[in-house]
Amino acid sequence: MNESRFRPHAVPTGTPFTTLKDGTALILEGQEIAAKGVPYVVHGMIPDYGMLGFLIGYAKTGKTTFSLRLAASVAMGHAFLDQPTQPRRVLFLAIEDPPEYTAYLARDLSVTPNTLSVYREPLTFSSKTLGDITATIRAGGYGLVLVASWQSAIAGFVKDENDNAGVNAIIDRVRQAVRASGVPWIIDAHAGKSEDQDDAADPLRALRGASSAAGAIDFSLSLRYADGPFGFKRKLSGKGRFVSVAPIVFEAEPTSATYRVLSVGGQVSTETTFRLLLETGAFSPEPHSVDEMAERAGLVTPKGQVTKGTRQRIRAALRDRSGVRRTTETRRGRTTDLFAQIAQIDD
Repeated sequence: MNESRFRPHAVPTGTPFTTLKDGTALILEGQEIAAKGVPYVVHGMIPDYGMLGFLIGYAKTGKTTFSLRLAASVAMGHAFLDQPTQPRRVLFLAIEDPPEYTAYLARDLSVTPNTLSVYREPLTFSSKTLGDITATIRAGGYGLVLVASWQSAIAGFVKDENDNAGVNAIIDRVRQAVRASGVPWIIDAHAGKSEDQDDAADPLRALRGASSAAGAIDFSLSLRYADGPFGFKRKLSGKGRFVSVAPIVFEAEPTSATYRVLSVGGQVSTETTFRLLLETGAFSPEPHSVDEMAERAGLVTPKGQVTKGTRQRIRAALRDRSGVRRTTETRRGRTTDLFAQIAQIDD
């Protein structure tokens, strides 16, 4: 009989954890987050925590341009894709493109000094470099980090991008740096050739290379063509921890420093509706009901009817907007809301 298996195993010595949190305190912390709401740098899109996100898209979909416009919006506290932002100092690591090209892409941006910092030299995610980035974030008080791109940052560390173990090792290293920094990082990454273009597709599965990489990041944003590779329309969706972005279709005109949202989740945006009301004269200094505005703007069914959804869409476009006067009038025994333009409104 082999009696060695009955011998007690040696117990390794070590130091007890000092960062344990009692379960009741953990529950209270979660309840506080739920009560106050998750904080976001960009509402619903980028949680204001030390979390790792990827911006995934085919080559030349405009990922770097998207990231630069995102950076400028956050740096100035301006809305991005019609979503409110919290002003944060932004660190942009442009480690892939020629420095002149990055400058060219940024030519139409408008930021005040010391709100956006750009690094335009090659680097890779070695432990030392990640430590340097974290130190830079702390020293500079940055609240958002953008990196272009993932493939350049891991060059030399992973020979085969389909190697799950190798990719997970580098992602884990980066994730630890992100956690230590306490602020969100968004890294550009190329999509796989077989990326699902359907609106219901999971953005987390779009990342090219090792299949397990998607599960190792906190959230992903998927940037896709909305009208083909030669058009200016793009579609963005997102999924992950604290992130669920229904497809947003927007115009990505290269000569503009901002994007114009066309629809969200398949529904035409309030800004697009408001522009249509202005351009058709449906919203004017003369008071009109919602149904009258819908008819003047051509927002009716083939039979000339105004649907409930259209009424809601018009009301949402006018709600809480400056320069809108709302009055009531009794028509056919019913109180009807009328809306009129009372001042010049920037469109």
